Amino acid sequence: MAGNSGADFDLYRLGEEHVMLRESVRALAEAKIAPFAAAVDEEGRFPQEALEALRGADLHAVHVPEEYGGAGADALATVLVIEEVARVCASSSLIPAVNKLG
Repeated sequence: MAGNSGADFDLYRLGEEHVMLRESVRALAEAKIAPFAAAVDEEGRFPQEALEALRGADLHAVHVPEEYGGAGADALATVLVIEEVARVCASSSLIPAVNKLG
């Protein structure tokens, strides 16, 4: 592989749409979920603020097909949403994760 500029690894780079999704979910999570994360854990309560934030941005179940009112996102987009929410609150990341299971 000498002289290879790393082109083989381009297969693993996120496309522009996924990068934009990750950035928008990260901003939402930091602004509207992170401030309540400690209280959610300390009080052992459901992260209602996270649910409201995710619903408001239509990110609570991005995998739902468009014909059923969802965003029709692929599996990678769903994982990016879960991952970015988990960065600030593991409990809250279960909202999009469990919706995917259902």
